[in-house]
Parts: sequence; structure tokens; C-alpha cells
Amino acid sequence: MNKMKKLITILLSIVTISLSAQKLPNPPKADAIGKESLWESFEKKDTYDILVRTKKIAILPGSSAYFAKNIDPDFLQKYQNWLDTVSMIVQQKYFMLLIKKSLSAAIQNPDETNKILNQKGLLNTETLKQTPKNTLCFILGVDAVMFVDITMELTKNTLVTAGSEEIAIGLRLYEKSNGDFFWANRLTAKLKNGISRDYVFTNAISESFQSIPFVIK
Repeated sequence: MNKMKKLITILLSIVTISLSAQKLPNPPKADAIGKESLWESFEKKDTYDILVRTKKIAILPGSSAYFAKNIDPDFLQKYQNWLDTVSMIVQQKYFMLLIKKSLSAAIQNPDETNKILNQKGLLNTETLKQTPKNTLCFILGVDAVMFVDITMELTKNTLVTAGSEEIAIGLRLYEKSNGDFFWANRLTAKLKNGISRDYVFTNAISESFQSIPFVIK
């Protein structure tokens, strides 16, 4: 009888371990390792190990920047206003998308994240960037933080060249142990005539969101 109990206990342990393993994302692909530029996907060799021990993640307020050549100041201000609006909603947007998915870690509610950051005087995006990432993790009580950077590049039409607009979304995950980033991805989308910026931006978020490593496929 004792042997049977021991066998049942061992089997249950194996099942529990198997179920736990199934709740984790797939390990990084070999060809993703070593690409250290935000201009393409990057995963450190120990990304999977970091994800395994990551139980809670905070999405930080989004930041935005624009790059423009030969743009009328009034148009430039309009674009910046649009980017400012986008960066304000992107944090909540990612949160709402992620909580509908099967995840390997809990996501801190942005309201809680921003409340803590505000209490510590860290809600400004420039201040956030300058603060050590492991300090941010400690203050927020999470294992990792996710930065969202939005950029927009504009070129005015001329008689020789056609104008172009491009939106880019950069995502980076930093761990709490040493504050290093262990995963990054950058997605770009060109704006075309007849298609609104909001539509392009929404689609870009949906695509970049699919690559986040703690989303279980």
C-alpha cells in the first residue's frame, strides 16, 4: 500500500511538472539569439530561463518621438499632438490585449503601476528611462518591466520625391535581477493614402503584441 501511495505521488508530481511546463512560452528560436539591435527581434541566450522565473510584469507608460524633414511647423505640431495621444493610450491598450491571452506571468494593472510611479515622482517618461530598470522592478513589485517606444518619421512631398510616413513601435523587456533587457522587438508600418493613422497604429500594435514572449501561443 505504501509503495502504491509513493507511486501515485510520483505520478502526480510528474503531471504537475508537465502542466507547469505547458504554461510557459516556447524557448527562443536559435536564429533570434545574438541580434542585439532594436531594429529587429532580439533574445538573450537565457531569455527562456528569465521568463520561467518571471511571475509578474508591469507595462510602463509609453513614450513617443518624431523625426521630420521639411515639415510646416503647424503640421509638425499636429503630428506631435497625435503621437502624444497615442503614447498615453498605448499602455492601457497592451494591458487590455494581454489579459485576454494565455500568459506565463501576471500583468500589473496600469492604474496601479502609474499610481506607484506618481507617488515616487517617476511618472515622467524621461525620468523613467533614466531610472535603473531593476530599481523600477523593485518599486513596482514586479519581476520585469516592459517599455513601449513609439516613433514617427515624416517627409514632406516635393516635386521630385513623394512624401512618406512611417510608424515604429519598439518593445523592450528588462529583468529585475540586474536591470538588463533580455528581449526586444521593433515593428514598422508605413502610412498610405486613404488609410487613417489610427487604423495603421492599431494594426501595428496587434502585430507587435503577437511577438511578446510571455504570450503562450
